[in-house]
Amino acid sequence: MPAGDGDKANDLKERIALFVDELKKGTSQGSCDVAIKTINLLIRIISQTKFSTEKDLIRHVAAEGSKIQAGDPSENIIGNIIFRVLKIIRDEWREISQANDTEAQISHTLKASIIEAVSEFKTEIEGCVDNIAALAPNYINENDVVLTIGRSRTVEALFKHAASKGIKFQVLVSECAPFYKGHEMAKNLAQAKINTTLITECQIGIVMPRVNKVVIGTHSIMANGGLKAVTGTNILSVLAKETNKPVIVCSSMYKLSPLFHSTPKHASFNKFATPSEILDYEDAELLSKVEVMAPIFDYVPPHLVYMILSNNGAQPVSYVYRLVKDFYHPDDVEQPTNS
Repeated sequence: MPAGDGDKANDLKERIALFVDELKKGTSQGSCDVAIKTINLLIRIISQTKFSTEKDLIRHVAAEGSKIQAGDPSENIIGNIIFRVLKIIRDEWREISQANDTEAQISHTLKASIIEAVSEFKTEIEGCVDNIAALAPNYINENDVVLTIGRSRTVEALFKHAASKGIKFQVLVSECAPFYKGHEMAKNLAQAKINTTLITECQIGIVMPRVNKVVIGTHSIMANGGLKAVTGTNILSVLAKETNKPVIVCSSMYKLSPLFHSTPKHASFNKFATPSEILDYEDAELLSKVEVMAPIFDYVPPHLVYMILSNNGAQPVSYVYRLVKDFYHPDDVEQPTNS
């Protein structure tokens, strides 16, 4: 291997190691940050890979991608991006091979086409939040009372865009204990001159009758249309269903996972916070006698979700299966066994 190639390979290994370390420490700046960093690594991997056929490239990208995913097996976004890029490789290969390029030209042409297509996918991700926020006037109405939980950057952008269009509405923000991300959400909305009230989880049932709709974000959309969302979202959605209030999910399409999960107990579904998030160190004697579980995510079954607002527009949950087929190739996706 030429010295230059060796330096590039070492640089790539260091970048992957740094990203994996960041995932393990939980210092990433949200799902979009994880998605963009994963794509940047995959672009480097593709650009530095020498291959004869698309199968060689797919095997190499999948192998390197598994190293990235190992940093946090529960982070669906990484897997989503890897699978989407593998699908892009297959699609670009099919188009180029059908164009009757000679065998000698195909490898070089394929790499350039793939990098261009993946870069376009990256640009799409970077514009997702703005595209979803632009839908606000269609779904946030004058005098609406809207309930949300915790903090979602996408939901926040949707509300702010609605306010910028002169729509007067009220937002009730559930604080999302024990992590209290709702406090930050309420503060940001209030600073944007939006009528905002912070509530506790125990007040959700009380306020639900006067709510017009529930608008939430999500970490992932599973292949069956269920959600991997912040803890507390499931009970909120159940209460909304009981009172016939629509639950609208704001989510970029890179969050759509090809995996099926019907329970939050699956190892690759959930992650857990430290007990200190729930109990103080003053309760050390109590901690020695109990097992403290602090799951970060809830599973919300698809029948509780009314609609998904995405960068591709609004879709009913029943359409998710079709989107999964469009975005992913079945040969690339390994389905874990549900528990």
